[in-house]
Amino acid sequence: MKEFLKKNRYYLYLLYIPVYLGMFFFVENMIGCDYNYWVSYVPFDDLIPFIDWFVIFYVVWYPVLVGVGLILLLKDKAAYERYVLMIMIGFTASILFFFILPNGQDLRPAEFERDNIFTRLIGMLYASDTNTNVLPSMHVYGSLCAMIALIDSDRVKNVWLIIANTTICILICASTCFIKQHSILDAVAAVAMCVPLYITIYWRRLFSRKSTIFEKTNAIATVDETADEILDMPAMEK
Repeated sequence: MKEFLKKNRYYLYLLYIPVYLGMFFFVENMIGCDYNYWVSYVPFDDLIPFIDWFVIFYVVWYPVLVGVGLILLLKDKAAYERYVLMIMIGFTASILFFFILPNGQDLRPAEFERDNIFTRLIGMLYASDTNTNVLPSMHVYGSLCAMIALIDSDRVKNVWLIIANTTICILICASTCFIKQHSILDAVAAVAMCVPLYITIYWRRLFSRKSTIFEKTNAIATVDETADEILDMPAMEK
């Protein structure tokens, strides 16, 4: 059994998906739109326009998270493990926070000015996902995790893939506010949660890379000093 778990531990992380979905829908049913929740809002939210076509990036979040996971599972299992661990800890912490401080936002427009495929899609999102349990934004947090994971990987070296993923993740973060699914405060809270978890999970990587940089810097300095000494030697000694 121990040998089986050791060989398949990367796939066992997938068992978190039904656990997460169960927790999420449980808290959604408990803390709905009729709940006396704390309102997530800052005045800056009023300056952010409603842009319906940003819903494209909002729904892309789901395939991006899965896609990054699959790429890392196939190419860099160590990076995959760090990525999944960060997702699991952050998502679980978010749901626990929803129980501790039930929150929601009142930014959704009462009605849409236009009727098109984007507003219809947003209407479906509004109907299936309540305006509660928004701080921190798991859309923003998950996007940051996906962005960090590909940049961190030693084996994913396709620069254009990394640039495309980073760009899409940033647009996903922006979409949460542009389609009024989240307050800017929810996004800031997601970033605030991401930073300490990133340091905790990736700290060995951070320090090892720092050491590598110092070693390379010292090696270059040594070569430069040796070259200077050779140039300063008298002609006979050369």
